[in-house]
Amino acid sequence: MSASAWVASELLSFEEAQLDNAGWPSGTGIFETIKTVGGQPWALSRHMRRALNSARRNDQPFPSEELIRKAVSEVVSANPFLTGRLRLLFSSDGTLCATHHEYVEIETPAHLGIRHLSERFSSPVEKRYPYTKNLEMLAQAKSAGFDDYILINQDGVITETAIANLVLQLAGDWITPPLSDGVLPGVMRALLVEKNGVIVRQIQAEKMNQIESGFVVSSLKIAQPIGQIGDRILAISPESEQMRSSFAATALATSVG
Repeated sequence: MSASAWVASELLSFEEAQLDNAGWPSGTGIFETIKTVGGQPWALSRHMRRALNSARRNDQPFPSEELIRKAVSEVVSANPFLTGRLRLLFSSDGTLCATHHEYVEIETPAHLGIRHLSERFSSPVEKRYPYTKNLEMLAQAKSAGFDDYILINQDGVITETAIANLVLQLAGDWITPPLSDGVLPGVMRALLVEKNGVIVRQIQAEKMNQIESGFVVSSLKIAQPIGQIGDRILAISPESEQMRSSFAATALATSVG
């Protein structure tokens, strides 16, 4: 069965909805990517709130919560997967589009390269499409033999990856870089700060070799262990595995709504 998209209260083929093969529309707008398990979206309310705040900042029309939940229910039912990637796209003209693809859990640790950003990077307070720059950076990382890049801004501090947040262990503390250093306010990142004792603190790039352990954090990956940064292998210790289990429990506990 071919994938269908929910657009303006209709289920349409990607071609009819004028989406590319990956489910991206033309034009500009805000988007949210949400994990689904057994047809249930995780932390949907938090994602909707972030998208609504983005729309308000841009004076962009925004659909009602009732319509968003209707779109989610219908597109997930039309494209059922045990584990899925739900994407909500809010176009600049107020049109809502929803897609649902299968998501395959990543079982291997992440191998990250290091990339220094050559231009001034302002804090990305919202997720916007076209998402071309981030996806191109991710593709470049993969071509270089990595899963993603750790990004370092012009001030010489660690920020995030091309498509996800970071939680890193230094001197025993679990730390995530501050939003002001050029970090997207990820939903999973916020949960780990609120509920799992992750500290918000600037991390200088010169401390890269002091990183003891770490995770790539996103709404889909939840917390993917970092196995290697460049040529340096990071041990996945019992403590980091315990932390990963704690992060997963937080994600599950906040999955409804």
